[in-house]
Amino acid sequence: MNTHALERTSAATLALGTLLAVGALLLPANARASTCVFTSTNLEIGSVHEEVRCLQRYLNSKGFSVSASGVGSTGNETNQYQTKTAAAVAKWQEKNGIIPATGTFGPLSRAKYIVLTSTTLPAPAPVPVSTPTPTPIPPPTPTPSLSSEAKNARSAILDARDAYEDAMDDYEDAKDDGDNVGKSKTLLSEAHRQIIDSLYSFIDEDFGDARKYAEDAEDTIDEALDEIDGKDSRDDVTRVQAKEALSDARDAFKDAEDEIDDSNADDDDIDDAYDLLDDAEDFINDAEDAYDDGYYDEVVDHTKDAVSLIKKALKKI
Repeated sequence: MNTHALERTSAATLALGTLLAVGALLLPANARASTCVFTSTNLEIGSVHEEVRCLQRYLNSKGFSVSASGVGSTGNETNQYQTKTAAAVAKWQEKNGIIPATGTFGPLSRAKYIVLTSTTLPAPAPVPVSTPTPTPIPPPTPTPSLSSEAKNARSAILDARDAYEDAMDDYEDAKDDGDNVGKSKTLLSEAHRQIIDSLYSFIDEDFGDARKYAEDAEDTIDEALDEIDGKDSRDDVTRVQAKEALSDARDAFKDAEDEIDDSNADDDDIDDAYDLLDDAEDFINDAEDAYDDGYYDEVVDHTKDAVSLIKKALKKI
């Protein structure tokens, strides 16, 4: 697991950081001349790139010295990212509110760098005021609406963001109470990385991948919550197991409904099959309510009842 995944923030902040990074490339040439443009995904210990040299020059110029003398010192910057560079980056992160300060120059650090350097651009020279010649104002260009695939991806990303923020609150509460949090921190870091991947895919208009990464993040968050001591102490069944049982019951219901719709059985048999499906759907709804309330044993019980009725309905045809 890369350490940059531990930089904690909401998905909304991640989106802002990503857009700022893209926006930096749109700055005028004279505005970018004295700053670094970072295109690498991450700079970390072991990275070898000219971007490292630019980063070291920036850190040295801002009082976060890579080295007092020799390699990495002012005038002796290198293209190699080693422990001294990581230590200087960590101090810079602490100063600028990037938590945790891991020493890895990742997406949040790049976004913060862009904000800091863009606000220090010199003011433009005054331009003589002249009376402009009136020109016709063209009608506004209508904003294109999102496709259904893009809307689904956006919705999945927002759901993952909300789930991540709630899970982080649960993690912090459990840690403050001295509860065992297991490997939840590692899992939440993985979810954080998956949310970043979904944002990049969305910007690249790879909406299918964006949705998949966001849904993977939600699954990872569920696993993290299962690791937090006391989260599921009321049940023997974990959140992930309950979620799988509910998904299987829904799939079984849909397959049975399609099979009955296509059946050539007598009307009376089909009516009986549909009645049994209606009862099965009631159990699935009860299972969904139990899942939302965190009663995962009940989820499994209700889905078992639903599947039993689905099998009886299929026997009618």
